[in-house]
Parts: sequence; C-alpha cells; structure tokens
Amino acid sequence: MDLQVLRFFIVSADAGSFSSASNLLHYAQSNLSTRIRALETELGEPLFYRDKRGLTLTSKGKLFYDYAAKILHLSEEASIALHNMDCPCGTLTLGSLEATALKDLPFLMTRYHCQCPDVKLSLRTDMNDVFQPLVLDRALDGAFVSGPVLHPDLSQVLFRKERLILVGSAEKEVSPEFDPLSQAPLITFPVGSVFRRRLNFLLSSRNLSWDDRLIELNSLGAMIANICAGIAYGYLPESIVQPYFNQGLIRHYPLEDPYSSLDVVFIHRKDHILDAAFRQFLQMIQETSGLLPEAAEEGAL
Repeated sequence: MDLQVLRFFIVSADAGSFSSASNLLHYAQSNLSTRIRALETELGEPLFYRDKRGLTLTSKGKLFYDYAAKILHLSEEASIALHNMDCPCGTLTLGSLEATALKDLPFLMTRYHCQCPDVKLSLRTDMNDVFQPLVLDRALDGAFVSGPVLHPDLSQVLFRKERLILVGSAEKEVSPEFDPLSQAPLITFPVGSVFRRRLNFLLSSRNLSWDDRLIELNSLGAMIANICAGIAYGYLPESIVQPYFNQGLIRHYPLEDPYSSLDVVFIHRKDHILDAAFRQFLQMIQETSGLLPEAAEEGAL
C-alpha cells in the first residue's frame, strides 16, 4: 500500500465513479480500477459497491476512508513542515470560546500577524465542548477552551485567568433582598458551554432549579443586550461585561461563588508537528498572556 493508491481511493470515493476519478487524476480508468482492486485484495475486504450508477462505499470502505484521509493529511502536513521548519507560513486553523475571541484574540492575532505575515489564520467560535474532538481529529490545529483539559493526547498552555460574575440591568430597580439566582429569569448559552455548566454547578450547590426560568441564546452580543434591557440576568466573564458596567448599563450582584474562577487554555495534540508557524504561535500565546489586562481591578464591580 502506498500514498498514491490511497489518493486514488479517496478521489474515486469522492467522485462516485472510476470514470470521473480518472478524469480528475489524469490516469487511465482501467489502471485506476486495477489499482483499487489490488488494494481491496491486499486489505481482504471490498471497499466499494459497484453498479451502473457508479461507486458506493461499503461499511468497511467508509472506515478505511477515514483512515486514508488522515494518512494523506499527515503526509502532507509532514511535507509542509519539513519545508517550513524555519520559515513561518501556511495556515493555522484555530477554535475559540466566543468570549475569548471577542476580548483577547484580536490583540494576540494582530501581534502574530505582524511577526508572521505569511501565515493565514482561520478561527472558528463555538461551545467549549465542541473543540476537544476537533483538535483530536486534527480538524483544528488548536483551540482556546476552559481548562484544565486532561487527555493523554493533548497538551495545554495557560492563556488567561477569568472570573465569572452575576450581572443584571442597572436600570431595573430591585430591593436589597432580591436574589436573581432564585427569583429571576437567567440567560445562558446552549448545552456544551462552560459558562452554562458553571452556572448549573452554582445553582445546584444552592439547591436551586432554573429549568422554568431559562433563556437560551448562542450569541454573546444578544445575551448582553437582553441583560442590559432587564429581560434576564447572566453569569458571564468579568472581562466581557466590564465595559457595560463602565457605561452604567449593568450592575454586579456579588455572591459567595466557588465556581467563578476559570482558566482559559490553548490545547493542541502532543504529536502536532512543530513547524515554524506553530512554534511561533505557541510562543506568542505565552508572551501575550502576560500582557493581557486583568478582567478588572479587585472590587471594581
């Protein structure tokens, strides 16, 4: 088995027929079909169903497709890395919590781009729990998530420490005895968000239920707008809500909270090839984490 036949297999599966694949590969259809049959003989399993409509992967073919794609990706990654060990270039595909992407990554990425202008940065924001499988499957080079992350195949670098706080509209008049955690609508992200999970821990520790008071949104901007409007209360990163406090739009509700401390870490596979672009990014994370402003001065909220 060689890389060429793996590529032939992938292209044939994607094209859906040997004739279409041969045109894409500029390779004789008869030779292509022979190479695929030899691969099936070597593996001892049929990879395709063949009929007049074309090719369809068998169950074993689907499994082999995933492995073949990973092998080709690693081969390409290794080739690029060998050529670019000393010159940062190529693409870094990253993931991040929305709050981190909004508050801290513009500073990090601006500094990185100035030092490595030939590296293309691609960023995806999503819920915290989405990213670990994507990094493990090499769909992402790395991601900024809530730590610590305990997985034998992953490394992590501390990026910043964050604090979660309970906030509501500054315009809404409430009595001193008012407790938003037990008496008010609460707004948060969908399942998979670390902020939602921490809020759930906080409520559970106080034997409080929130199922009948939950407002769920997947946009941080929409969430803050609803909080400022007095529709609900939120449990959000202090660094994100600080500007709205400064503008007099929200107020902070202090509480005894064992779940407020949050570490944002950058995770990546331990076996990720450390080419110049990735080495420089890891170094930039460590340098930038020391330059990030604190969420707020102690007691500012």
